[in-house]
Amino acid sequence: MIRPFADGDAAAVAELYNRHADAPNRVERTLDAAMVRAELAERGTVLFLVAEEDGEVLGTIGMFRSTGRRAVPEGEVVGDMFFLSPRVRGGAPAGRLFSQAFRTLREQGVEAIRLTVNPGNQLALPLYRQLGCVVSGPAEAGEDGNIEMVSYMPKIVTRLRRDHAELIPASLRMTAAWRYQVDGIAGQQLGRETEQLGGRTVLRTALAVGDLVFRAILDPETGEILHTAVGADAGPDPDLPAKPDRPAPTVSSHRVGPLTLTVRHSDGAVRVFHDDHIGPVLQETWPVAGPGYLTGWRQALRRELTVRPLPDGWLVSEQHPDGVLHRESRLVGATLNQRIRWTGGPAPAGRLRTVLHNGLRTALLLDGTGYLPAGRGLAPIDATEFGAARTRLAPEHPVGWWDARTGLAVRVHWAQPAEAGLLTDSLLTLDHPASYTYRVCLDPATEPEQVVPDSRPAAATGLAPRPGEPATPTAVPRPAGPATGVLDERVVARRPVHRLTCAEHTVLVDPAAGGVVSWQSAGRPVLATPFPKSRAFARNPSWRCGLWVTSHGVREDENRGLGWGGTSTDTRWLVERHDSAAVLGSPGLRWSLEPAEGGFTLAVRAPGGAADGELVGWLTPAGRKAPEFLLPGRPGELWSLTKPGAWQRWTDRVAVRLADGRWLATAAERPSQAEILVRSTPSGPLLALVARHPRGEAVTAHWPLTVLADTAAAEQYLRAGTDPFTH
Repeated sequence: MIRPFADGDAAAVAELYNRHADAPNRVERTLDAAMVRAELAERGTVLFLVAEEDGEVLGTIGMFRSTGRRAVPEGEVVGDMFFLSPRVRGGAPAGRLFSQAFRTLREQGVEAIRLTVNPGNQLALPLYRQLGCVVSGPAEAGEDGNIEMVSYMPKIVTRLRRDHAELIPASLRMTAAWRYQVDGIAGQQLGRETEQLGGRTVLRTALAVGDLVFRAILDPETGEILHTAVGADAGPDPDLPAKPDRPAPTVSSHRVGPLTLTVRHSDGAVRVFHDDHIGPVLQETWPVAGPGYLTGWRQALRRELTVRPLPDGWLVSEQHPDGVLHRESRLVGATLNQRIRWTGGPAPAGRLRTVLHNGLRTALLLDGTGYLPAGRGLAPIDATEFGAARTRLAPEHPVGWWDARTGLAVRVHWAQPAEAGLLTDSLLTLDHPASYTYRVCLDPATEPEQVVPDSRPAAATGLAPRPGEPATPTAVPRPAGPATGVLDERVVARRPVHRLTCAEHTVLVDPAAGGVVSWQSAGRPVLATPFPKSRAFARNPSWRCGLWVTSHGVREDENRGLGWGGTSTDTRWLVERHDSAAVLGSPGLRWSLEPAEGGFTLAVRAPGGAADGELVGWLTPAGRKAPEFLLPGRPGELWSLTKPGAWQRWTDRVAVRLADGRWLATAAERPSQAEILVRSTPSGPLLALVARHPRGEAVTAHWPLTVLADTAAAEQYLRAGTDPFTH
């Protein structure tokens, strides 16, 4: 039986999610009934259904106005928390859940359903495509590991019923409208559902209802129906009006020394930048009333705001039916002062929620109990999938972040009656009254104790500082050694490859796969690869190599962040022979492995582009299924990370233990421009070597890849200093 959620179901839903490791919105915390009720309240739930059999809850589906990451406007919902117990999968319950949800949403006037999915999930992805969902943005997973899809089926059916009700058989309720699709979208390549028509991107869809064929052309971004037609023959394509240019967002800025404070007029987002840091040091959303908290720390709603300048910042105001919400943002010295106040009628019931996002990617997290390497999924518990499970902080609980390389620090000062909680290592929710004041200090610091007093290494599962005295920082020379290797061509597994040998190292480069498909050191693998096949690795559904290079959007992109190494099947790589290195080239990108002592140096070259971006070298080391990493903490300090499960952390140098006990180590050539994203995934370790590619500039980036014999050698390599290439 499919029915609406009742308050008494909360405990059963929590137990269902706790019982199954593949449940949606998974967190490393046992959920309870109170958390389920709070989650449904905070998301602005439009619809939540349960599938029940013999009194037992076996499935759920929800439609919300917000998921924490993003909020959607009136007329749209975000689908989430879709789950079925394994004993009822593959049968009718899934279709019945979606059919009932679709009918209810359309009757409520909802026009679009958005959802996210792992592109490597070969159970959910085909189902969503059959339900009329199409990719609304890039087809590669973003930093959250998902792609966004959207279904405009409710809007299309509403339009069909409005314009052609007399042609629809009375017996058809169309509660599963997708069953009437005849356009074949579900069979198209992911991300290729759209086409160009009259100079603009459009989406075609068609429904066959009895003898009626209803065709529609839509704007895939907004869902605007641009053209409709009825009949077996689609007829000629219409002449569509040009899409209006979207005005650039208005952003005001205020500079104090190396700090710059900005406010975006479209949604009230505040950001603080520092001259020595790529991307914002701090981001903060506009405060919203709740529950539900219709806020999004990545994608927020557009708002009608009034921005007035102050001597050291701005007064931003939002008109409400009963009054006006104001926020004064002032940057005085190195302190961001935030004052929120309500004028007019009675203040909003409940509380306001503001989300603060620390942007110091390689920082240590300080929370009063000690410090830990900050990393999503490391500590505290990652509750972005289920915000009600966040780590709640005691009143006046100190929380801050400190970056050892730059000395930048962020410290949030809050007090009662506000309530604070950490969604992840870097996301802080602050629930406060409609009149409230808090501040964020951005003073530089030379040690973590200056940010939060008495800070010492803290205890957490799978994170521990390495024993031993910190080494005196010394320069580590750029890897050098044999200037020449031997390059020849071979056929391996019926594939033409280029073989590069240097001392005890042998590399196979496959141009068709676009990268290195084998690296053997002393006869043992350094990289994991699926050669000669292709399969999924974590959130990359087309893993083909153990080392490959892509160009990407900026690492600090608030909506997508850094992806998972997906490559275009349209890209053709050609090998250019240069001395003893095989240089792989494609339009706008060249890269090679150059022989060096202990391994190779990855060299990446690209001409200037039209916008800021990144050059990314991806590696899948041949590590253990539960990998061990060595990462820096404060100067001279190392941490061993053996935490099970999925997590990620940014750093400027890292060593990962290979399956045979040796270590693969690398470091950023220019830490001020390059960083390393370390991921532990169910498929194994994944490294992303990220170098900034500024707009209009040609860039060459070098990354050493060194195989080290034992832990002592790996520690010596990493303890050498903040900048491993200082001479």
